[in-house]
Amino acid sequence: MRTEGLFINGVFDSVLEEILQVQAVLPEQILFLQPHSSRPITRLRMSPPGVDDPMRLFISTSTNLPTVSYAAEIVGWDDKRKLLRAKRLVVERIIKTFQPGEGGLYDLSPVAGVSVNLLHIRRLEKLKRSFAVDRLTKVVGGGLLSTNRSMSGGWSYVRPEPR
Repeated sequence: MRTEGLFINGVFDSVLEEILQVQAVLPEQILFLQPHSSRPITRLRMSPPGVDDPMRLFISTSTNLPTVSYAAEIVGWDDKRKLLRAKRLVVERIIKTFQPGEGGLYDLSPVAGVSVNLLHIRRLEKLKRSFAVDRLTKVVGGGLLSTNRSMSGGWSYVRPEPR
């Protein structure tokens, strides 16, 4: 596991529930999250995680922004704009089969441009004990994340173990 993790703010519950249903039976099945941002998650782009070098992922939901309720492993990253046709077809098939609520690869960026990030995740779990996001320490600057959250979206690089 990498020495830093990633926190994503405000994922829809329905997306996570759909992934949980599959990974409850097939925990190693890699599925996908598609953050809406038009900018890449830089550290994932520069050094994509893999199945042998995963990154811890902490997730709050759109209905409970100040609380980390889910965790997973990131085992891959792609720029959706640059997917080769063969890989795009396979990803689309996996999403259609296991994540039909996603509606395929999409562009929901709120600003000009397109949604860039395609996160490959496995071992998603709903935490038995959720915790406040201010227990996560930012990698850059070392401060704590704020629980004062009013909008979904965004991410932060964090230490993989909550304080």
